[in-house]
Amino acid sequence: MNTREYTFQSLFGSTFEFKGNSITLSRIEIPIIQRDYAQGRKNDEVNRIRERFLDALFEALVRKSHITLDFVYGDVSNDGVLTPLDGQQRLTTLFLLHWYIAKKENIDVSEYEFLNYFTYATRFSSRDFCQELVKYLPDFNDEKLSVAIKDQAWYPYEWKNDPTIQSMLVMIDAIHKKFNTQSGLWESLVTNKIISFYFLPLSEMGLTDDLYIKMNSRGKPLTPFEHFKAEFEEIIKRISEELSKEINHKFDIDWTDMLFPFRGDNNIIDDKFMRYFHFISDIIAYKSGFELERDEFKVARLLYSNENDNAKDNILYLISSFDCWHKLDILKFFESTFAKNEYQPGKVKIYQDDLNIFKECLDNYGEFSGRNRRFPLNKMLLLYSIITYLQNKDSISEAQFCRRIRIVRNLIWNSTDEIRDDRMRTLLNESETIILSGEIPISESGELGFNVRQKEEERKKIEWLIDNAEKEDELYHLEDHSLLKGCISIVDLDVSSNFNKFRLLFNKCKKDLISRVLLTIGDYSQSISWRSQLGARYNDSVWFDLFHPTKQRSGFENTFKIINKLLSSLDESNINDEYLERCINTYLDNKETPKNWIYYFVKYAQMSQGNFGMYFWRSHPDKNYDVIMMHTEKSIGGKNWNVFLFTLNQLPEFEGKLSLGDYAYQGDKLKIKNTDYEIECQNDKYVVFQNELQTEYSIQQNEGVDIEDRIERGKQIIYEILNQTAN
Repeated sequence: MNTREYTFQSLFGSTFEFKGNSITLSRIEIPIIQRDYAQGRKNDEVNRIRERFLDALFEALVRKSHITLDFVYGDVSNDGVLTPLDGQQRLTTLFLLHWYIAKKENIDVSEYEFLNYFTYATRFSSRDFCQELVKYLPDFNDEKLSVAIKDQAWYPYEWKNDPTIQSMLVMIDAIHKKFNTQSGLWESLVTNKIISFYFLPLSEMGLTDDLYIKMNSRGKPLTPFEHFKAEFEEIIKRISEELSKEINHKFDIDWTDMLFPFRGDNNIIDDKFMRYFHFISDIIAYKSGFELERDEFKVARLLYSNENDNAKDNILYLISSFDCWHKLDILKFFESTFAKNEYQPGKVKIYQDDLNIFKECLDNYGEFSGRNRRFPLNKMLLLYSIITYLQNKDSISEAQFCRRIRIVRNLIWNSTDEIRDDRMRTLLNESETIILSGEIPISESGELGFNVRQKEEERKKIEWLIDNAEKEDELYHLEDHSLLKGCISIVDLDVSSNFNKFRLLFNKCKKDLISRVLLTIGDYSQSISWRSQLGARYNDSVWFDLFHPTKQRSGFENTFKIINKLLSSLDESNINDEYLERCINTYLDNKETPKNWIYYFVKYAQMSQGNFGMYFWRSHPDKNYDVIMMHTEKSIGGKNWNVFLFTLNQLPEFEGKLSLGDYAYQGDKLKIKNTDYEIECQNDKYVVFQNELQTEYSIQQNEGVDIEDRIERGKQIIYEILNQTAN
């Protein structure tokens, strides 16, 4: 039997031929076997479906733009009753929409009499509600029509238990909210037949419950992805019939084949597709200056519909962004381009075990862990750069891409403060420029892209490689060091012999020995406001910070000079802990070495046990002996200790005999256990407290600099007290 197009109104009175009999459709009855009306349910997914459906109906009626609601399947009995098998939800919503517009526009009863012949057989209450609703005239000044409906005498209290009625009430309120300011819609709806659907009657007469059960069990409800796919193709069709057909084909074949290896445990790729769709759409939105939208249906209208002047270009970019992975050995591509946690010549280290950034996007894009993106903006920039290359492989060689993606990697890792939503438009454009041309873009006035200092470093490295091409591998090997991650500002580019020395030093030697040796050369610390930072014994992130210049800390140039002086003094053959210890001993044995604070930090390893290498001098910025080692990174309110008292407390000879409070800044002192003695270390003396008594023990100094080791002096004082209390 041929399929024909109908409106809700024209379906009534239509004639169908079955086996020589002419049957006129007189009634629509939702059969008992069907589920309750669901488009008015209250959950997030149904809310989205309801909103999208009403948006589509609203746009069609108000703009007088024809819309077809796909197929309605069912059968017409001998007495002209249509029992729909598929389409119940749409038919019910159309019933409510016709009722609302007819009542609101005071349409003559004779014109909407057909509404009396739509009913539900699922429950008597649903049937009666439909009948009473057609007779009822609401007050359209009410914000919610459902409130007055439920207050009518014909509306019994028990109807609150009928899910179809409750769902209809929700839909009536939604229709009222959407359409209450509009007028003249009845003509569009009934006369101009703006909203239509295809009706396919089944060939068998007298449809039985068995057949309903069979057909309903055979089919499954459309998934959200299938709903989206159908609507998206319809949106594209309004831009280009050819593009709609092309995308439909790619949905079903090319893109499915490409994404299938990344399917989840349920063997479905729907969520993978939608995450990547959102990824590409967000790129377009960033570059277009739009706010990001999480609802894919709204995204489709915002970027790919005739509401957007650049819709066709956006569609073509979306297609290209999927196509560039098709027929590509994706895993091989990533493994041949990137390295994990070790340097590999010809590859770019990305400091993670899973090299497949594309798969990571499919798994995580748009997902959050707390407030953090599981696929953050820095990876978005990296993947966008890769896609740009794949879309332009004909004009970019593999060697060029490897160099250019390295530059992008360097900029990403060293633009932590710059990579944020409000800069993404410029960041994406700069990444694209680098991949396509190999040039580092100069920021235009007012544009805020990657870190300016890092971009300047990348330009210098490009120039340096022109004259030092044979040292490319050494440079890249240095760049990939985990303490640098692309930024080599701490190593003198003009002294390439220091490249390998830096790697050997920080790969082979203990960090506390490196810190102490650097101090033998000078104060390499950097200042952050009132705090001073040295390298930490176990925390590599502290060294990473010291090696990356920033406006938030001062002293980088001095750190640079001291580190490069040390590197230049080293021989690659003797870079080890034993050599560093000899350097420390030589410094300490030198009678000319002043016993300033540096002397103590070099001699006593206990003074570098802080988690963050952070110290506070009460005399800041001058540095005397009144120094506190901070246990936290930013707050003096956290645990903190006077470094000299902390060192005394850590000495093995006093194990079990001393205790030290956690807050030197608040006056905590070194206590001798089982006594009433407490010790305080000041700039030029120790002070011993015993109840109300205070005894001062001076430290010999010359012009404010110790001429005796104050740790040894402290040990003498403690021994004296221990001897006194033992007698």
